[in-house]
Amino acid sequence: MIVLAIRAARSTEGVSLESMSRIDGMILRRILILCGLILALTTTAAAAERALLRAALNSITASDLQTHVDYLADDVFEGREAGSRGGRAAGVYLTQQLEKRNLRGMGDDGGYFQPFGKGFRNILAILPGSDPELKDEIVVVGGHYDHVGYGDRTNSFGPFGYVHNGADDNASGVAGLLEVIDAFLSAGVVPRRSILFAFWDGEEKGLVGSKHWVANPSIPLGRVVAAINLDMIGRMKNNKLEVYGTRTAQGLRRLVSESNTESQLELDFSWEMKSNSDHHTFFAKSIPVLMLHTGLHDDYHRPSDDAHLVNSEGMQQAARLMFQVILSLSDRDQLAGFRPESRGESPAGQRTLERSLTPLPPRLGVRWRPQVGTEGVTLSEVRPGTPAERAGFREGDRIVRFNGQRITDSETFRREVLTTSSPVEVWVQRRGEEGPAAYQVDLNGQPSRIGISWRIDDAEPGTVLLTRVVPASPAALAGMRVGDRIYEIQGKQFSDSDQLYKLLTTMPGPMTLNVERAGSVRAVELSLDLRHN
Repeated sequence: MIVLAIRAARSTEGVSLESMSRIDGMILRRILILCGLILALTTTAAAAERALLRAALNSITASDLQTHVDYLADDVFEGREAGSRGGRAAGVYLTQQLEKRNLRGMGDDGGYFQPFGKGFRNILAILPGSDPELKDEIVVVGGHYDHVGYGDRTNSFGPFGYVHNGADDNASGVAGLLEVIDAFLSAGVVPRRSILFAFWDGEEKGLVGSKHWVANPSIPLGRVVAAINLDMIGRMKNNKLEVYGTRTAQGLRRLVSESNTESQLELDFSWEMKSNSDHHTFFAKSIPVLMLHTGLHDDYHRPSDDAHLVNSEGMQQAARLMFQVILSLSDRDQLAGFRPESRGESPAGQRTLERSLTPLPPRLGVRWRPQVGTEGVTLSEVRPGTPAERAGFREGDRIVRFNGQRITDSETFRREVLTTSSPVEVWVQRRGEEGPAAYQVDLNGQPSRIGISWRIDDAEPGTVLLTRVVPASPAALAGMRVGDRIYEIQGKQFSDSDQLYKLLTTMPGPMTLNVERAGSVRAVELSLDLRHN
């Protein structure tokens, strides 16, 4: 558009060169002013968006989470068994919380409750989306509010007959759900897709609440694009959180990891998919799912699962992560559909995919120490059967040049060994000899600029899983490990292994990689020798 405006000005007949120059200058100034305004507006909008996100995250507090857990895990609710007076009283507390937040009910007759079974009640509310096209798509975010009451041999590890308050199971998840709702409402964050918040009843009786809703949905089930479950997020240890379901749609692991910037949790992406909580109900209906969980413990389904034992700071971290995951799911232009292959996957398959490759044979086969006060490295060991031994190297030899490159330190030597093609000329100074002698060496394997091997994971397109990191390579020196996943190189994404290989072998150094390890994404800078670009 800018080019067309200038061309139009220059094609005007009867205009002098001086006038044309003035016109061009006026147009250019207007263009620059317009570009400046656009940049300022874009910068302002981005800053406002960051401030909004920060306000939403800050609204999720450990003290508020603890308050909800303290209330729901009080003896007055008698363990919140589905259909009991305590369970129904807990349901009333939750509807009061939703009424305060002015969320619209999605239960029967426009209310919050969806009754079923023997006095059981799901509690449902919706946050409408803002996008004219995407608001009809629904992200279900839920957690069960029932527990096992006084406990018996069918649902408790004992002792029986005492109130089982279920502070972690699942007052913690319910508290997280309420705080996520507050994060959206208090900061004025409006998702593009609609979010159905569900407090399931009867989970402890066989997931009957979520199963009832799926069989009798308050919105067409085909509109549900993802389901998220919070179950037992109250006993976090060592900053670790278990995440289930990332195999059920392509790209979910990356979505969760890139949402983990605030909490910086160590995430365990388990492939296990059991019918042990409400996310499985949606999985059975071929809907992508996620579940957050801080793990089982000795108080699980015992009277000792009390409110004073929960880790409220850990709940805050988990809830803040969940908020960012929900926001990402609700705001993306497109979401991947259900991945059928996830039905046949298991932890055994995970171990197979993530297994490391066997180490490569050494390219040269020596150990060394730097030569103090002069150039070169002095060999402290020549391994049997290696290229170094076959070339005639001996312990005590000093390597001074390698492939024409002066060896001034260990780092230079390592780099040359890893990146040089074979055969190579090596200059060696031997004790007792007047000057260095040249040796021809046939190195093992192929040169490696970065020092990594990888595997493709079809559940995570546009990423690779590292299966080997060569010792002393640029990747190893930068701290990369087997199991790391590469997301980007110098801000560039890649679609397949070939494109990644091209980027790694042609892009000039130093090179910055976005690498994910255990759900934490960080920038890793590789120091590369420009001679080998």
